[in-house]
Amino acid sequence: MTAGLVILALTSLVVAGLVVADSWSPNEARYSMGGNLAGTLMLAIAAFAPSRKLRVNPRRILIGAGALGIVVFALASVLAGAGPTLRTPNSTWPTFHLELGRVIVQIATATALITAAAGLSRRGEPLLRWVAVAVVLAGIAKLDYALFPPLGPKNVHLGDVLRVTAWGVLLIGVVGEMRTRFRLRSEAAIAGERRRLARELHDGVAQELALIRRRAGRLSGHPDGEEITAAADRALEDSRRAIEALVPPAHEPLHVALERLGARLATECGVEVQVNVRVQTIIRDEVRAELMRIICEAVRNAANHGGAHHVRVDLAGTPLAVRIIDDGNGFRDGVNSGLGVAGYGLIAMRERAEQVGGQFSLESVRGAGTLVQVVLP
Repeated sequence: MTAGLVILALTSLVVAGLVVADSWSPNEARYSMGGNLAGTLMLAIAAFAPSRKLRVNPRRILIGAGALGIVVFALASVLAGAGPTLRTPNSTWPTFHLELGRVIVQIATATALITAAAGLSRRGEPLLRWVAVAVVLAGIAKLDYALFPPLGPKNVHLGDVLRVTAWGVLLIGVVGEMRTRFRLRSEAAIAGERRRLARELHDGVAQELALIRRRAGRLSGHPDGEEITAAADRALEDSRRAIEALVPPAHEPLHVALERLGARLATECGVEVQVNVRVQTIIRDEVRAELMRIICEAVRNAANHGGAHHVRVDLAGTPLAVRIIDDGNGFRDGVNSGLGVAGYGLIAMRERAEQVGGQFSLESVRGAGTLVQVVLP
């Protein structure tokens, strides 16, 4: 990404000198053209440079690039002032001068710009795609200025329109890049907070629950010993799931995590859980965590309130959608009749889906089970 920003800055310097005003002296015009060609050639070289790290001293690269730029600048400046001057053959046309040397330099600069655009478009970064479009527009403007010089400072030239459009395209690319960087920073902050909460749960609540579980094991002869032990086991398992949802195992594929979650829920709830993943995709950590919690809540509702024996979890489609289907009893009075824990569970699932930009829906028929669906953006 840093390379993209550097190339963008270099491109801005190149595009900034597209127009040579009539009030400039011939030497200023030649130097401007020489600088443009030198910078454009460096941009083209950077566009086709390999992405991997080169085993070359960076100082040598800098010195070589500087020397190349100076040589090209000098040659282009000399060439821009050389060669014959062509005039309009007909006196009825506005008089303009078409200097062959300047035409050659402008065409060379335009060729380098279009070559750089081809290299930038192959790199795959969104910012560089916008830069490539801007560079193409700048190259066409160069050709237009070379072959059809402006008739005067008060006339709007096609090259002027192309130049302004190139700046607009660059602005769009920069705005998109800034939005991406802000989003990445926000996601990094969220991930850091999730890791902090996971540490607090692991070092605090989970350790206390483990201690309660060990102490409860000493109450084997007490009437409430088994109940306390079972409650401690459930609470400890819930804390472990919460920690895992906050910080999922690194690089674990989504289908592996869903299959492992299904096996755990089957053991916990005493129902058969079948997981079908028909699409391989990568989703953000916060979306993944909320998706796991929705599946947990739906399976528990099916087992504890719906009397289900079999639950199927399907993940497929574009856009991505998860469907939890059970063979339970359904709701007694329709989809809005969940009471108590079940009713709060439905509200929590809907809120979790909406929190990550998803759409939550539920269908239930008395005696025919329930379908919970979440469509993700």
